[in-house]
Amino acid sequence: MATAQLDVMIFNTLVKAVETALNPIVGNEERQQAHKICEDFKENSSGSIQYGLQLSQKEHSAVVRHFGLQVVEHCIKYRWHEFGDEEKSELKINALKLVDQGTKDILEEEQHIKDGVSRILVELMKREWPQLWKNLFIDFNALCQNGETQTELVLQTLLRLSEDVVKFQNMPQARRRDLLQALTATMPSIFSFFIYLLTKNLEVYRLQDGKKSEKACKICQSALDTLSGFVDWVNISHIIESNLLSLLCGLLLDKHLCLRASECLLLIVGRKSKLSERKPLMVLFSEEAMTVLLQAAQNATEHITESSNFIFLKRLGEILLEIGKQLCTLWGSAEDTGQPPNFEMYLKALLAFTQHPCQSVRQMIYSVWLILLRHPLASKDSVFQEVLPSLIRCGTICLHKVGFPSQTNSVSCDYSRVEFDTDEEFNVVLSNLRMSVVESIRIMTLMVPKLTFSVASSWVLELLNKPIEIGSGVDMDRGICNLSSPSFIYWDACSVFLEAVMSKLFQAEGEKPDVQEGIDLLKQVLAYEMQDPLILSAVLSCISGLFPFLNYTPQTLPQVLAKIFDAVVFNMPGQTKSTRSQSVKNVRVHACSVLVKICKNYPALLLPEFQHLYSCVKQLDSDRDQLSQMEKIILIEALIIVSNQFNDFARQSAFIEEVILPVKQLWSSEDFAKAFSSPECFMSYVGLDQAAVEPSSADTCGINRSHITYCINTILAVIKRSQWPEDFAVAQRGGFVVQNDGSGRLRNPATQHICPLFDNLITLLKTSCCLFTQEYLNLRHKDFIKAYDLMDHDRLNVLGIPPACVDNSDSLFYRHPLERMQNFITAVFEYGFHILGNASQCLGTEFYSAPGLTEVIIGNLVVNFKLLPDYRARLFIRNFIKPFIQWCPKEQYQSVAIPVLTILCPDIYQRLTERWQVINKRLEEKSEDDDGDDPESQEVLEEQLVRNLTKEYLELLVLVLSGKNVSSEIKEEMAMDEDVSKQAATSHNIYKDLSVLGQAVIGSPELYPSIIMCILAGFSWADTTVCNRCCSLLWPVCKQLIANNQISEEAAQHVFMSILSGLQLHGQHESCLSNLLSLSLIFYETLRPTFVSLTNIMQQIPDVDQNLIKDLEEKLNSPPKIGLEKRKKDVFKQIVSNIIGKNIGQRFRRTAQYTNLPRLFLETRRPKVAALDEVETESLGLCELFSPSNN
Repeated sequence: MATAQLDVMIFNTLVKAVETALNPIVGNEERQQAHKICEDFKENSSGSIQYGLQLSQKEHSAVVRHFGLQVVEHCIKYRWHEFGDEEKSELKINALKLVDQGTKDILEEEQHIKDGVSRILVELMKREWPQLWKNLFIDFNALCQNGETQTELVLQTLLRLSEDVVKFQNMPQARRRDLLQALTATMPSIFSFFIYLLTKNLEVYRLQDGKKSEKACKICQSALDTLSGFVDWVNISHIIESNLLSLLCGLLLDKHLCLRASECLLLIVGRKSKLSERKPLMVLFSEEAMTVLLQAAQNATEHITESSNFIFLKRLGEILLEIGKQLCTLWGSAEDTGQPPNFEMYLKALLAFTQHPCQSVRQMIYSVWLILLRHPLASKDSVFQEVLPSLIRCGTICLHKVGFPSQTNSVSCDYSRVEFDTDEEFNVVLSNLRMSVVESIRIMTLMVPKLTFSVASSWVLELLNKPIEIGSGVDMDRGICNLSSPSFIYWDACSVFLEAVMSKLFQAEGEKPDVQEGIDLLKQVLAYEMQDPLILSAVLSCISGLFPFLNYTPQTLPQVLAKIFDAVVFNMPGQTKSTRSQSVKNVRVHACSVLVKICKNYPALLLPEFQHLYSCVKQLDSDRDQLSQMEKIILIEALIIVSNQFNDFARQSAFIEEVILPVKQLWSSEDFAKAFSSPECFMSYVGLDQAAVEPSSADTCGINRSHITYCINTILAVIKRSQWPEDFAVAQRGGFVVQNDGSGRLRNPATQHICPLFDNLITLLKTSCCLFTQEYLNLRHKDFIKAYDLMDHDRLNVLGIPPACVDNSDSLFYRHPLERMQNFITAVFEYGFHILGNASQCLGTEFYSAPGLTEVIIGNLVVNFKLLPDYRARLFIRNFIKPFIQWCPKEQYQSVAIPVLTILCPDIYQRLTERWQVINKRLEEKSEDDDGDDPESQEVLEEQLVRNLTKEYLELLVLVLSGKNVSSEIKEEMAMDEDVSKQAATSHNIYKDLSVLGQAVIGSPELYPSIIMCILAGFSWADTTVCNRCCSLLWPVCKQLIANNQISEEAAQHVFMSILSGLQLHGQHESCLSNLLSLSLIFYETLRPTFVSLTNIMQQIPDVDQNLIKDLEEKLNSPPKIGLEKRKKDVFKQIVSNIIGKNIGQRFRRTAQYTNLPRLFLETRRPKVAALDEVETESLGLCELFSPSNN
């Protein structure tokens, strides 16, 4: 092979072609021609190996050498069958020569050349070793004696081999098994070889200097990289016996080797294996190891500007995290497994990392604390208990909202700039950290309530006595805080800490603080006077947190209410209702919400104060310049919540009548009736067909819009908050039970006042739907062309883009006319449909029994559903239809639910089919065009809206067909997604039976076709979540159709073909593949005896093996036995394998060539043991021994 004569002209042409293809200044056409020459040569040249070896010689340029190595590798992978045994043997010799003589010095050679050489060796090993290359490791050993370069190449070869065999598994199963067995068998010598090279070169690296030290360091780095490819799967005994853990810990203090050592150590401590194999890892709790970890962290922190040091710091945190996980897994698993040695040092190391200013490191370490705090044994350990005071103090620091990359108010900012590009990215980590800290505080409060409350109380008292520190910023001259002010950061953290403590304080079993301490603290907070809006908001949070103490001091309630109402009317000097800053508005709304919270949690306590509350709200409402719409409605909610404690239907009804009266007068007015009567009148009334008016105070149409939203929000608040008593006996005494029908149904005191308002509401919603017809779209004024579009924050939410972190606390609250109009249109749809949805839940059977309800809903809303854009259509389903169906009484299924669904479902099916045709076509075109979409483009937004609408509708179908609460269904699906293998093993059990409504739906010939066609169409839509949902829905529907004898042969064929087409589209995704295989098999198995044509469909699968179909038939006809289900599924998967979709990266991949080698280990069958009957021909009397007659 190597002795063949090379054609100089061909050789020079290749060199020129390679250099041309990689020359940046060459034209595109010339580059393509050069590239074609190179590819044609690799594919078709008979002497490509010789040329490749010659091109890879050291005298050529790096690009030419790399191409030469690529040629050799290509021939081995894809032209292996063309070589004879002699050529293969010669190729192995040449590959070893490449390692020995084919590269430059270890410090000079390019890394991609080293990779190219090692890839050739690995491809040869995958085809020849160990059966036909028994002396390979002897050759490796000899090569390592020849120099540092050869040693590094051998190490890189073993690393790549390990990755291919264990991680990537990119070879035939038989070869992988042989290689894995060979590696495992020789692992003692391989591992000893690694450790020998590492220790030997460490010694040279530390004792020598200059080039020798650099070369030795390079080999050490390569040895650590190679070990990282082995340590997570080899037997733990190799790691322990070689004392590798101690060796790696020692390297953590070396600046050139520490990162690689930490990554190797992380892989070891993160191993998932048997408990017996995890125990040896507890050696890391030695004093030496803990000391090294702390020292290494300190070293990394001193040079944080270097990114490698920062990565190393995070690796150390991950090591501590994994050690903690291993400890909690082992602790208590056996009698001898408990507190490890030097546990105190480990906890100190955790504390040191918790106190580190890097917020992402803190977040990582807090996950360890949560694991330990939740562990039943570790959390009660005396050493762990001693560290709780320090951990609680750390929590007070970690709750500070600091570290934003754009700021400089904390050391944390320096670390954030190394790790994050934007404040938005950082904010995700900070939010997660604060959630973890809050959870830890709650758990510790259950453990040591007196201690956590003491810390919270001291912190609050400290801030109460501390002057306000504004810090630098635009608000410094005005004397008020912004979001970056030190005082606000402290107060914000303190309020969160206090609320976390108080949420669990009275649930704790340990020694609790003296109640008088809490009462005193509440009084001191109430006495605190503050005119800074941000600080006042935090103070309100503290008051809210201390509410539980009101049970012990009801006489303090008037002071609390006075403080809340002071905040409700809070204002800054010079500001009016129309010019209030955002922070002032936030304080006022926060105060209203705090009032709702106290009324909700302590309604009995507030009941005696009801009249006082009502008087305060009425007084505030009488001043037109005082309360905003939102503030007034929230206060009304608080009053209704307290009024529910009357437990008197007549009294509650009278109060609601009084509350709703102003709304009723406005809502039933002639102006509203005329405005809602037609789209033209409505557009004129709200100003859609007129030019925008500034300022807003001069906009009469703006006042009209304000009146409509006020009415809608008030109606919604009344419906949501008005309730009947939970205790039936109390309800009966209070007159809440419907007396005339004897059913024991309860009635809502709001029903008789709200139902008369529904006529105008439905008319308004009908008119709003009609706004989207082209006729009325054309009537919009040019200033409001985008009035129907998504709001900016909704658009970002749909696209999954986090909102910008902007401090607008002191900005004046101003909205552009277009934004105000968008807000109004959105509110009408969102809250209007919410009213109907909440009426379904809260008003009970009286709502569903309303005369003509079905006709009104269908005639005004459902028939106009097709007019709505996708984002409004989703609101219609989520806010109205889902609760409307969910709370529909069984008696009303046929008269209400079925008729509504019969009109709605075909419309949704048609809409989704049209939308997905566009998306699928776009995806096909996109696959031909490599240019990615702008993540904020209109096309991306529209596609995401369709996906959201599809998922919303499928959740509605889950509700309709299974009657299951949607949220619980989602949780269950998430749990199922976590373990695909378990899901695949359960076959029939994963499918739920149809609910009563589901059976009624399938029994309706006008309704069920559109539902089943939509489910089947879902398999052709490019969305894996949709596919999985359709899988779970289809079989219960089909089973019911079979039971009803409603499925024809043609229908069965269509269903089966649809599932198989789903395999073609979604088969590349593991979860979808498993679900679709289970579904198609159960469908085929159930219907095959009735419809033989299903077998014909299987026989038409391209290149299908007919013997496999016969094999499947035999298994389907076999009696049930262990393992049969799995064998059925395996055979079925082989039958459909040619139509299972593949990832585009795998679809056109060329198959590498391998030859069958002799079996490495021959299987030996155990000799058959003869049965007792065969050995003893005469009766032994065993049957007679147990015969009843012998009694």
